[in-house]
Amino acid sequence: MAKNNKHHTELARYRQEFYAHNRAARRLANDIYAHKRAAHRLANEISQDHHNDQQHRHASFELGSMAGHLSVSTAYYALSDPSERHREEGDAVDDSHNDLMDEFDFSDIQTIADDYLGEISEETIRRKRAGGDDPLGAWQSDVEIFLEEFIRLEGRGSHTQDSCFCGSNEPPLYRCKDCHGAELVCRQCILHIHQRQPYHRIEYWNSHFFQMTSLKSLGLRIQLGHRLGLRCSKPTPVSADDFVVIDVNGVHTVGLDFCGCETAELQVTQLLQVRLFPATTAKPKTAATFQALEYFQILSFESKASALEFYHTVVRLTDNTGVHIPKDRYESLLRMMREWWFLKQIKRSGQGHHPGTIAATQPGACVVMCPACPHPGKNLPDDWASAPPESKFLYALFLAIDANFRLTRRNVSLDAVDPGLNHGYAFFVEKTAYKNFLKSHERTVQERSTCSSHNAVNLADTKASHGLAATGTGTIDCARHNFKRPNSVSDLQKGERYINMDYMFFSSMQSASTLQVINISYDIACQWSKNLWTCMSAFPQQYHLDHNAKAITFLVPKFHLPVHVLSCQTTYSFNFIKGVGRTDGEAPERGWADINPVATSTCKMGPGSRRDTLDDHFNDWNWKKVCLMGKTLARKLKAAFPEHLEHMRNLNDFEAALDPSQLACWKQDIEAWESDRSKPNPFELKVTTVSQASVRLALSKAEADELERGTSMSLHDDISPSMLISSGLKLKDQQRRLQFESKKLGQHATDSQQSTLWQRINSLRRCIDTWSHVQLLYMPCVSRLRSSDYIATEPKVHSINLLLPSAIPSGLPCEERLLDYEWDLREAQANDALHDIRHVLNMKYHLYKRKDTFVQGQRANTRATGILNNVDNQIDALAAKYNAARNALVKLASRLQKDDDWKLTFKPLNRAKDAIPLRQDDGSTIGQQTVSWIWKTHGVSTNTEYGLQDSLRVEWCRARARAHRWEEEIQLLREEMRRVLAFFEWQAVWWDAQSSRRTFRSPEAAEGGAAYACCQASLRRSMASHFRSMWEKSLKMMRS
Repeated sequence: MAKNNKHHTELARYRQEFYAHNRAARRLANDIYAHKRAAHRLANEISQDHHNDQQHRHASFELGSMAGHLSVSTAYYALSDPSERHREEGDAVDDSHNDLMDEFDFSDIQTIADDYLGEISEETIRRKRAGGDDPLGAWQSDVEIFLEEFIRLEGRGSHTQDSCFCGSNEPPLYRCKDCHGAELVCRQCILHIHQRQPYHRIEYWNSHFFQMTSLKSLGLRIQLGHRLGLRCSKPTPVSADDFVVIDVNGVHTVGLDFCGCETAELQVTQLLQVRLFPATTAKPKTAATFQALEYFQILSFESKASALEFYHTVVRLTDNTGVHIPKDRYESLLRMMREWWFLKQIKRSGQGHHPGTIAATQPGACVVMCPACPHPGKNLPDDWASAPPESKFLYALFLAIDANFRLTRRNVSLDAVDPGLNHGYAFFVEKTAYKNFLKSHERTVQERSTCSSHNAVNLADTKASHGLAATGTGTIDCARHNFKRPNSVSDLQKGERYINMDYMFFSSMQSASTLQVINISYDIACQWSKNLWTCMSAFPQQYHLDHNAKAITFLVPKFHLPVHVLSCQTTYSFNFIKGVGRTDGEAPERGWADINPVATSTCKMGPGSRRDTLDDHFNDWNWKKVCLMGKTLARKLKAAFPEHLEHMRNLNDFEAALDPSQLACWKQDIEAWESDRSKPNPFELKVTTVSQASVRLALSKAEADELERGTSMSLHDDISPSMLISSGLKLKDQQRRLQFESKKLGQHATDSQQSTLWQRINSLRRCIDTWSHVQLLYMPCVSRLRSSDYIATEPKVHSINLLLPSAIPSGLPCEERLLDYEWDLREAQANDALHDIRHVLNMKYHLYKRKDTFVQGQRANTRATGILNNVDNQIDALAAKYNAARNALVKLASRLQKDDDWKLTFKPLNRAKDAIPLRQDDGSTIGQQTVSWIWKTHGVSTNTEYGLQDSLRVEWCRARARAHRWEEEIQLLREEMRRVLAFFEWQAVWWDAQSSRRTFRSPEAAEGGAAYACCQASLRRSMASHFRSMWEKSLKMMRS
């Protein structure tokens, strides 16, 4: 009853809302309600005025054909003059309504609706779920249909006729598993149908079930060298008549006859002309269809399936029982695949049209080139070399260097046994020259890193290589577009040695030696670049570069940069270097992610097979990048444009709040550094800071000097006085963190969360207990302030008072050196806390801006809010840490008789007032007068105004760099779009010229060469047209 009342209410509301949208419905409702003497609230009048004409809606309710269904129909009346309509036609309209009411009683609708609503549930009011909402559920309801049809196909089905459709007397007992349909035909028909499909699988009805047979056993012969249907007068079958063909649907034994006529082509040629690839050139007995080879090639590109997996697949398609296993042709398939890959590579690169053919192939000639990179004579303007200095970055080459230690090769086979088909034609360097060069420099010692402890450098000579012929693979990539470059890949013998990487770099530069601006990204560029030009002298003359005439910049990829020392983070940063746009330098890492799955199969290959396989995969990677270049550049340009506007707006707001004279000085400094990076780096802070780590190091060195002089006063063998204070401060930090995490956990923590928390509490309590015993040796006075069972009985571990020197009452004695140690460490602790607060505040600002700009939807906003709450908790913890350090300094200052200068640096911190970003949430930069004091303090400096200026200078330099990098990115993308179109046009013209370049042995081959060249030229022009139309919208936006 309650549900019926609810539906009655909904129906009444529907009527009211419906009538509220038209004047005619209101008059009709008045007549209905007057006739039924039921007082209902009148709906508001809504008029629709379309220029001088109006439309009037008239609604009528009718009973549908199905009992219990209510339908509404609406009629529209167009009236030119509203006043005339009211004066002359109003009565007629009202009369029609009255006539309608005489025929149609609204109470009947209500009665029928009551009956209908009483029969249905609330759920049926909602839209019924269609099959498309849950296709799997819909299929499950029909699964019996599928199963029955599966079983039905095991028999003859409806094809049980006694005679074949051809009218012959032979019974229809045969059907094909690969043809469309399941009709049964006679033997003659099955042979006639499959003259053009000789590799299909045939089934034979033996009166009980279908059993496999073959077209060969039925009498089908494949005649080569003649047109279809014609037999050779001198057919030549293979020995034992067991020719094997590998196709995508199985391994087939076929009856095959070569042409034995006097004018017959070679047997290999006869096979190739019917798209069969022979396994051998002399008396071939095995071949693979072009379709199978191409299918496996694309399959290996996409799924990284090995040839063994593909071969086992087609074998199981032939026989999945193990009873009739075909003769093993796996080795033949491997050989055919390598030859197929090589020939396709030669053909697609145009070497088949070269008068010198394969023998004239130049190093790197078979590589799919990056169309967006600068190629002099192909896609650069005629005057590119004389471009003004501010535009030269547009024609820069971006290189990225890296090594992959997953692409190893076991010490199996030799080059003499497994030679490669590519002799430097693609990505791998030519092996003979490479090995000879390495052998002549095998005694070269690897220089150790002076930056971070780079294992790639320091462990290069000790890299484990037992059982490996190659410990990895190095590469030189296009850093902007993630293309593999020609002659830029080689094997590594002992880690990432400079000598290997040098060879790849100079080999890669052979195809770009005339370019004037080169940006090189390498995760150890700070070390590798030191002696690069000195090492160049050991290379042959053709590898030398006139580096003094080029603008060469060394950088470190953005993801790898944070592990470098601070000076490297500003000197080699993509974010700060002029002319690099938004390049990140991490292109090789993306390429490794694609090729790494191949490592499981290539690691067991011989040297030649491995090089050929990787060359083919790298070429496919490049081709896919070419096909996606249109979408990629359009997406990047679309993202860069709003970013540029946002950062330029932020920079302008920032500069508006700065002193113009100071700003002019900063601009002069940064422009001078961009022109000559040997000058002072404006991105580095000039004010030194003191950290806890540096203080601990200084104290440790001082104690080492005391031990050397024999004046050490340590009372414990392992823990010195400074270590006692330092470890005490660490314990205090752990107490604070544990307190914050306990509060964050709340009252409804899970058993697992509570277990983890209690483990940490117990561990910290044990550490404090151990530390307190050592503390008694250096500070015996604490025994008067703390009972022996205090640590064990204190219920809250974070409330345990460690009684560091600053907590000792002034009336109790405490060794002065302990007070000095804590003073130094507390001062450094306050510095660290302020530094971390500033860092987290900046992070919070950018997270908030990103949330405000990009995050949409409830789920994404909830997650972003959770992240911001975690950042706030970090700020709270850091503020507590700073205040604890400052309170300790206040107490220590009185006992050590310190002056008040330190208070100028370490002021009281108000969490709400002082812990605010340098830049406000609205994106504008605040001026000096409103900057929180935390942005004016830098380490030991007491000149707060200088500290402020230094901080603002670095922040302005970073803001300027961000704005300029996005502006450069837009310029680079526009230039790359132009270069892509120019490169396609150059390629099209080049292919046009290839059609008649070579003299073939036959007119048929000449026609094929011309057709292929024309097709390739047309393809490039089509891609150029497609990309141009795709970019048109983005380019129009840039011009506006």
